[in-house]
Amino acid sequence: MPTLWLTLFLLILSTAAAAAQSAVPQLRDITVAPSGAKTTITFLFTGRVKTVVVEPKANGVAQVRMKSVKADSKALNSPLAKPGVRSVRAHIERTDVLVTNVTFTQNVASMTVAQRDSVSVVVVVKLSPDSPVSAAATSPAKPTKKGTTPKKEPAEPRTTSPKAGNSADATADATSPRKRWALNTIIIDPGHGGKDPGALGIGDIQEKDVTLATSKKIREELKKLMPGVKVLLTREDDTFVELYQRGKIANKAGGKLFVSIHCNSMPEKPHPASGFECYIIRPGRSTDATRVALRENSVIQLEYDQEKYAGMTTETTIMAAMAQSAFARFSETLAQRIRESVRTADILPDRGVHQAGFLVLVGASMPSVLVELGYLSNEHDAELLGSKTGQRTLARSVAKGIKRYAQEYEAIIREE
Repeated sequence: MPTLWLTLFLLILSTAAAAAQSAVPQLRDITVAPSGAKTTITFLFTGRVKTVVVEPKANGVAQVRMKSVKADSKALNSPLAKPGVRSVRAHIERTDVLVTNVTFTQNVASMTVAQRDSVSVVVVVKLSPDSPVSAAATSPAKPTKKGTTPKKEPAEPRTTSPKAGNSADATADATSPRKRWALNTIIIDPGHGGKDPGALGIGDIQEKDVTLATSKKIREELKKLMPGVKVLLTREDDTFVELYQRGKIANKAGGKLFVSIHCNSMPEKPHPASGFECYIIRPGRSTDATRVALRENSVIQLEYDQEKYAGMTTETTIMAAMAQSAFARFSETLAQRIRESVRTADILPDRGVHQAGFLVLVGASMPSVLVELGYLSNEHDAELLGSKTGQRTLARSVAKGIKRYAQEYEAIIREE
């Protein structure tokens, strides 16, 4: 049953977008991204939204209305106020109409629906730079129950450093978007472990030993390159950790990046296939990518409660894919920066960045990549991966790639 489900899992991912269209679209996330006089509002859904109406209002309010959709409180409260944005308020009217009011510090000049597909709606708002809105102007109040008083609009988050001794300022600064999204925790996931040896290579080398040793070295290198950033491993020793638990560990720790470390292998040994590659979660586009995903996902056959995977429905699988799609751009960038750094070291062939349905990446609510360090079924790769020198060189290269990604990411945070 588990093996059959693994095959079905990949097929489900490849048809997720089409299946999502037939259901009532469910809101999953709202993102507001200001950039000068233009702001992009992105709504992430589980299916295509049929009706979208945009309308500029007074006092810097941009209103977006969507019909025949669903939304829970978590999704409605997902957007964060950013510099130039006073507030974001979303609610459901008449059971199925999503109304979103984004209030800016400047008046709205125009609004357009730039994109509407099976997973998202993108609205572009152009502001009037020479037409600021008075701070006294109020945005539309959030609907309240009859007989109750609307809550006071919260103050716009501070983005400047707090004054010494002022606890209120310190609290405001700590909850600002820049602080909240700061890349302060990185999760390194050594693949396999315990009763799951992973791939068995030439000379009886085991994947679980290589991934743990290299992951520890990656942590050491990151601590040198990024002092002050917390780096955690999902396992510290030869312990078996279930796939779904790895994502939970990352989420509970407040991780901002998830990097899962593995080794590749071919059924025949020795085999000429050689090299380093990175993967992000999406339906596999090649036979080789699908093969790698099936091999890595097969660990669930060693887990005690396999039914939790068999119980995953098309709906929950779609949700997992959609959740990761919110981080797709960052995951791709992270994978590319790691790839470029390892390629510069010139110790293994570059096999590129690929996509496949890895279960270990599904549960991590953050940009995530899976790294295949090399082929244990190849004589050269196995010798390199089994040596401390080779592991250190790879660890340093991976860490440098993460560091480069972090620099680009922090620049984006500063701009917003």
